[in-house]
Amino acid sequence: MIKGKLFQNLGMYTLVNFINSAIPFLLLPILTSNLSKAEYGIVDIFNNLSFIFIPIIGLNIVSCVLRFYYDDSVDFNKFLSTVTSTLLVSGSVIIIVVAAFVYFTDVQVINEEIPNSVLLLALLFAFSSQIIEIILGIFRATERPLNYGLVRIVKTGLDLSLSIYCVVVLKLGWEGRIYPAVGVGLLIALIILLYLFYAYNVRLVIKKDYLRIAFKYSTPLIFHSLAGYIISFSDRFIILEYMSAEDVGLYAVAYQVGMIMSFVNNSFNQAWTPYVFSILKSGNMSKIKQLSKFNYYYFLLMIVLALSIFLIVPFIYEWFIDGEFEVDYQIVFWVLLGYAFNGMYKVLVNYLFFYKKTKKLSYITLFSAALNVIVCFYLVPLIGILGAAISTTLAFLSMFIFVLIYYHKFKKIEKVY
Repeated sequence: MIKGKLFQNLGMYTLVNFINSAIPFLLLPILTSNLSKAEYGIVDIFNNLSFIFIPIIGLNIVSCVLRFYYDDSVDFNKFLSTVTSTLLVSGSVIIIVVAAFVYFTDVQVINEEIPNSVLLLALLFAFSSQIIEIILGIFRATERPLNYGLVRIVKTGLDLSLSIYCVVVLKLGWEGRIYPAVGVGLLIALIILLYLFYAYNVRLVIKKDYLRIAFKYSTPLIFHSLAGYIISFSDRFIILEYMSAEDVGLYAVAYQVGMIMSFVNNSFNQAWTPYVFSILKSGNMSKIKQLSKFNYYYFLLMIVLALSIFLIVPFIYEWFIDGEFEVDYQIVFWVLLGYAFNGMYKVLVNYLFFYKKTKKLSYITLFSAALNVIVCFYLVPLIGILGAAISTTLAFLSMFIFVLIYYHKFKKIEKVY
């Protein structure tokens, strides 16, 4: 069922994601030794704000790139020009408005422990990430994992080396981690834009027809992506509200360890999604049925893998993390389990993306995000940061169950299986 090329791509994406995921783990002993828990909490709030801003700053239009590469009804280069131009216009306007607010008002937006400048820095990072995601989407669609890997690894290497220098040598504190991430992101984004103009003849032109098509697909995904990030990261703000930035730092480290499952899921899905799209486009019923059977083996693998990783969590804390950041390992267990459910969800959601059922998907993620926030508000005052981990897992489980139900209904309605 799975061709040799898929294995080759999967191996490359796994290697790239391993290197990129190594940043947080390589930095963990450095950051936990050179930053206070409160400073680490600020860095984590910056990361979470960046993820929340990603679907907002470009109206999530970049999500169209991978899907519409497989759509023969559009001129892809002109479609790409529309997507890129829309992102640049909307992103620039939002950044200017937020910058004016940050520098001309005294309102403390987030919390007295979190400077307003973190808000603007997160916005700039999100903007650069979306520009970079355009070319990464193209490389995935055209099955060029080496090009994909080059972009990711160069960015990772610069980010890692500059962060170590700024934190360890210059002793810049939380700024030493955030400034390199933003600066490197903007530099790579500029290079990507120049490459798009040269290689894909991208121009600053917005075609109304393509804009309408793109927004019809991507608008529901704004809420879908935003809700997904709320599920993953809103718990930090609730912990900050009821507890402190130090507790956010403790939770962030535990969450980072649990996100090993996310590394596995993303590595697989980056190779798997283009493969699924190509099979669904071909209409080959035999291969489509094989895809369906494979999903259930993958579900079992996710559970086994989460339990296996949990067994080595004590060794991870002993070898990589300063003792000041040690927490109850149950927190890591719940995060691992949550991302196991998230991995199951990802293999099914590809079908909904391909058949453009994004509106239904937005309802699912919005409900799950609301569930996460409600449960988190209830549990954190009762059992602390463990409650945040449990609420995240329940939300990911909710997403998986609803997508699984809709997936089976969709199979019957569309009769594609």
